[in-house]
Order: sequence, then structure tokens, then C-alpha cells
Amino acid sequence: MANIRIIDDDVEYAQSIAVFLQGQGHTVSLRDDTDGMAEELAKDKPDLLILDVMFPENPAAGFDLAREVRETEGIQNLPIIMLTAVNQEFPMDFSAGDIDPDWMPVQDFLEKPIDMQELLDKIETLLSNAGK
Repeated sequence: MANIRIIDDDVEYAQSIAVFLQGQGHTVSLRDDTDGMAEELAKDKPDLLILDVMFPENPAAGFDLAREVRETEGIQNLPIIMLTAVNQEFPMDFSAGDIDPDWMPVQDFLEKPIDMQELLDKIETLLSNAGK
């Protein structure tokens, strides 16, 4: 199974995802902010990152961290699934169609509230594509 990092300021929501994924045999660690995370991820090297978009200190912190990960040696190929409620809070209509190597450099995108089975399917697909 995989070592998964979840970064989301909604701690309760992240914990519910973690409990589900742990029940599937994954190891999960949580963080509620993006400060210093590229360095921490480079050190810990998780198999997959689940990342929120909006954080209180910066509404685009998730996008910023995803771009920083892509520029950080050793983790530039880290699979990232972006989870967000941005479309609920702002009428921006983000979707998986907006995935872009420069602007939104993630492998997949899910809107909150998520379907846990859909998340698990996406995780399994990304991990198998990454050779995990």
C-alpha cells in the first residue's frame, strides 16, 4: 500500500479521508497548511499527495504548492490529486479539464464533497501508473 500525504485546512474533512484510506491499508499523514511543505515532501517522499486549493493565508496556496513541487528535485513527479470546494465558494467552474503543466500541474482533480470510492479509484490508477 501507499504512503499518502493530505494537505487541507479543513482538518475534520481531511481526517475523514484519512480514516477511509487507512481502512484501505494506506499510511496517511495530515497537514493543515502549505508552509514549508515542498521541503518536507522532498524529505519524506510520499507516494501521492492529496492537496486542497484554498487556505486561509492564501486562496491559491494549493496551486502554488503544486507548482513548487514540480520544481523541487526528487518530488517533481509526485502524483497530486487536487481536492477543492472552490467551485462551491466562487463561481469559477474549475475542473479536471483545467489541468495544465504550468497553471495547475496535478494529475487529477475532484470537487468536494468527494465520493470516497472515486477517490480510491483515482489513487489506485495514479499509483499503478507511477509503478507503486
